[in-house]
Amino acid sequence: MDKQGIFDNIAESLARSYDIIYYINADNGNYTRFTGAKIYGDNHIKENGKNFFRDAMTNAEKIIVPKDVERVKFKLQKENIISALEVKKLYSFDYSLLIDGKPKFARATVSWASDNLHLIIGVEDTDEEIRRENALTDVLSLANETSRRDSLTGIKNKTAFNELADAIQMNINNGLVYLPFAVIVCDLNDLKVINETFAQATGDGHIIAACRLICNIFTHSPVFRVGGDRFVVFLRGLDYENRNVLFEDLHDQVLDNLKCQDGPVIAAGMAVYNSTEDKSFSAVMTRAENLMHDDKKALKSGEESKPAFEVGDGNVSIPLERKEKLEKLFNAFSIFAEGTYVYLCDMRYDYSRWSKKAVDLFGLPSEYMLHAGKIWEKHIHPDDVEIYHSGIEAIFAGGANSHDMQYRARKLSGEYDVCTCRGVVLYSPKGIPEYFCGTIRNHSLQGNIDNLTGLRNQYGFFEDLEASILKGDHFKVIIVGIGKFAEINEVYGYHFGNLVLQRFGRLLFEHAGNKGSVYRLDGTKFAIITTTTETESIYNSYENFRRYFREEFSIDDKFMMLELNAGLLSINNFSIDAQTVYACLNYAYGESKLHRQGDMVEFGSSVNQDKRHRTEVLHVIRTSIMYDYQGFFLLYQPVVDSLTEKVIGAEALLRWKNEEYGMVPPDQFIPVLEKDPIFFELGQWILKTALIGAKKLREKFPEFIINVNLSYNQLEKPNFVDMVLEALAETEYPPEALCLEITERCRLLDIDLLKNIIVNLRGRGVKMALDDFGTGFSSIGLVRSLPFDVIKIDRSLVMKIEENPQDRQLVGSIANLVANYGAKVCVEGIETSAMRDILLNYEVHSFQGYYYSRPIPLDDLLNREEK
Repeated sequence: MDKQGIFDNIAESLARSYDIIYYINADNGNYTRFTGAKIYGDNHIKENGKNFFRDAMTNAEKIIVPKDVERVKFKLQKENIISALEVKKLYSFDYSLLIDGKPKFARATVSWASDNLHLIIGVEDTDEEIRRENALTDVLSLANETSRRDSLTGIKNKTAFNELADAIQMNINNGLVYLPFAVIVCDLNDLKVINETFAQATGDGHIIAACRLICNIFTHSPVFRVGGDRFVVFLRGLDYENRNVLFEDLHDQVLDNLKCQDGPVIAAGMAVYNSTEDKSFSAVMTRAENLMHDDKKALKSGEESKPAFEVGDGNVSIPLERKEKLEKLFNAFSIFAEGTYVYLCDMRYDYSRWSKKAVDLFGLPSEYMLHAGKIWEKHIHPDDVEIYHSGIEAIFAGGANSHDMQYRARKLSGEYDVCTCRGVVLYSPKGIPEYFCGTIRNHSLQGNIDNLTGLRNQYGFFEDLEASILKGDHFKVIIVGIGKFAEINEVYGYHFGNLVLQRFGRLLFEHAGNKGSVYRLDGTKFAIITTTTETESIYNSYENFRRYFREEFSIDDKFMMLELNAGLLSINNFSIDAQTVYACLNYAYGESKLHRQGDMVEFGSSVNQDKRHRTEVLHVIRTSIMYDYQGFFLLYQPVVDSLTEKVIGAEALLRWKNEEYGMVPPDQFIPVLEKDPIFFELGQWILKTALIGAKKLREKFPEFIINVNLSYNQLEKPNFVDMVLEALAETEYPPEALCLEITERCRLLDIDLLKNIIVNLRGRGVKMALDDFGTGFSSIGLVRSLPFDVIKIDRSLVMKIEENPQDRQLVGSIANLVANYGAKVCVEGIETSAMRDILLNYEVHSFQGYYYSRPIPLDDLLNREEK
């Protein structure tokens, strides 16, 4: 293009009001920078350069704020830019520059120039725009907070209280109120008389004093002023546990004020949410208001009044010594009740302690419950309620001293488990019923125990994982595994290997302690679900655990050095499912094993990733597989004959997008999905869709061959070959026009299994290709061992072929080697005519790369005009 053409393109971009323009040759990276404003301050970036993509990586470290560096570098990688521009004309992202030590906001917008050979990146100064938006946000936030604050007392007002009431009512409607709460309604006596007798300022002083008194007593609870002289306290957590004592403190202080005629006199009533009876928040409020009015009358009459709170569900004060005895008995029973849920009820107070696992699985309010029998009855299947109710009633009425019954109980997920409940009554020396204790055996979980280690197995792991997600509390999941375990079995035998797994599971269980639940998954992998929130402490704990198995572990006086691998995932987004969590964990574990020498890898932990956003996107992508593959589509990158440059085939490439998340780069979801069992279904869809598209392409290109990528996980499936043959039959596609590509990673499979698959498919006419040749250590070994039709040389080997004679010699040697084994050579990554011309000197059959075409939709390939 001549200089005038270049300036035409620049003018085209400047029309979009950018401050800086980069005009970049997409093939070789040569670029020119044009500046219309001094956005970089005193920093100087040269006007011309030979490789924009390399310079962008270097300059990003100098002028981008640290938190944005990796994200900007990721956005400016050539492959990511081109991938994004495949589905939209403009590609924009915001970031912050560091100018003279101060952050400055900017926005970059990328597009193709009109010649489709150059990229144009426009940078605009958005500092003023962003600061205006931030200022507006601050103002709105302040206004929003102010609108919810009482101007006199500074506490939350009626608007804020109504929002709380609406939120709680919504939870009640949806069955999501798992934690108990109480409401206190307070009313300042004689405020009207004070205002009329003195002045409003005096009345305001009494309101402030009343507010201070309430807030000083209920220090852990939100207090609302909902009217001129009325306050509401919402009790949860510690204040809820101590509600009776705190309420009595308030009442005693009010009586002292009344006696001394000094300080606010406050009438108050407290009501507790009853999960078995209350269907609305207003019902609790009404009871509290009625109790407050009773207290108000008593205070005005001068009678000796008592604190006005309910004696009912959740309101019996248990003597401390009874609680301690209950706790000791429960712990003793739990030792002998492994594999069941323990419950223990103090029959005098109907106060119970239940196993935490039962509380979590079934969504019970707490490990400590009043009237637990009534609460549990709400979880019993309607067809079984009558049997359960009559059995419990007989126990508490003295008509029975034990029970043994079976029923179905509803879990937090809404599903029912079959349970057997056995219990007995313990009597005092005087024959008075003291405690009702027993166990609940969940028959659905009996298959969830690993026979070797005694830990919960993979089924139990998924069940507990789903329950944790439904519960909605933040938690973390860890997978820890032993590497190269087959060597232990080979040297010492399987019995000794089992001893190692048993000891490892026990030590992991002890190491996790009360901080998490431990599970044995498949093979040598174990999992931990923990509510520990400090990632750093998990890393440190893992390193200590890892060091022990490297330096101190022994069995039967045999020192063993075990190498561990670990993956970590933080869960703070509950719109995902357990299978998505497991897929992300497996990906992190694989990274630890293959690329990080066993260091713990947290999924999505690189600074350019938003972990919550990424797991959410992966969940949506994974879910779309089950909804007729919504959002998935294929692009096709042509393969051309090296001599004629005519299209002879194309590689089908998977993509995904939707309205909310836009285009998601394939490298952000394919590596994770490949480790997910559901990928086999997606692989079937990819193959069938590619074959259907290829049938249309063969009408235009009669010799057309479609290339479809395979994952090694697909090849592991026993019915893989049958799946391929069924797809060919269903689409009536000729097998000789299909080429399946496997990567060097397939070395992880049993070589005999792989050879059997390849020979079987080639015997039916299907071609086989080894993709990404040269990226690993086993490529030549695979070529020698397996009968491939095509070897695809990876683009990394030819990127510098124009300037590096050693690379040319290497490619030539590979081409000759491959030819000796009877395979054809396809070279990927062709970006310039010079690369093509050099490679024509060697035994190269076909080319693929951006010089010929980017990945394009099927219709574009059908309409493509041959050169």
